Amino acid sequence: MWLLLCSSDDHPALWAARRLGARGLSPLLVLTPELLHYSFKWSHRLGNTDHPSIEFTLADGLRVRGEEIRGVLNRMPVLPSRLVSGLPAADRAYALQEWAALHISWLSSLQVPVLNLPVVNGLGGAWHSHAQWTWFAARAGLATPPFREEPASPLQRPTPILAPGGSCQAFVVDGEVAGNDLPAHVRNGLCRLAELARIRLIGVSLEPGTHRFLGATPRPDLRLGGDALLDALSRALSVG
Repeated sequence: MWLLLCSSDDHPALWAARRLGARGLSPLLVLTPELLHYSFKWSHRLGNTDHPSIEFTLADGLRVRGEEIRGVLNRMPVLPSRLVSGLPAADRAYALQEWAALHISWLSSLQVPVLNLPVVNGLGGAWHSHAQWTWFAARAGLATPPFREEPASPLQRPTPILAPGGSCQAFVVDGEVAGNDLPAHVRNGLCRLAELARIRLIGVSLEPGTHRFLGATPRPDLRLGGDALLDALSRALSVG
């Protein structure tokens, strides 16, 4: 069994789910925050063991056991606040933090490929500011445009700029570049970028012609990657 974690309106993820299933990743179970939140039962055991256990039963009775999971494509969004709207206002923030902690823990405990591991600043993989991404890209050897950010500016999540026709698209999946035909030094730089960001799956926007770095996101529009990206995802999620 493979899992795909995403929001119910994540159309790129739903598009990929059908096609990954056709590539042999079957059964592939799509789980949204709502399905996980309203599960009938959860059991996640930690302690002095090499293999922490996870088991949960969905509202429809389907039971998911950790030992049956072979890989996870994680595009979990920010937790919807409506999931805790029934709680007293003073308890809602705490409940969302506990919910996030549970999912960080059980996904991190799996002994299978997880693209991407949840972290404190992103349940679907770390969200970096545009300044951070630009810094990573420069360290990775990619050409970057001039960048300036006022010290007083608040840290904001970057707006993905992966749009069809606007820039050259590239994707990095476990050290493999799936995208347009790119020079070797650019491909190497993209792989190094993913390493520095500690993310196994990223989408990157590059300026046409110059291949200058424009932006990156851990939750790209998978449809832009086409068959090359689907094949790379299938290989990465099938390891082990």
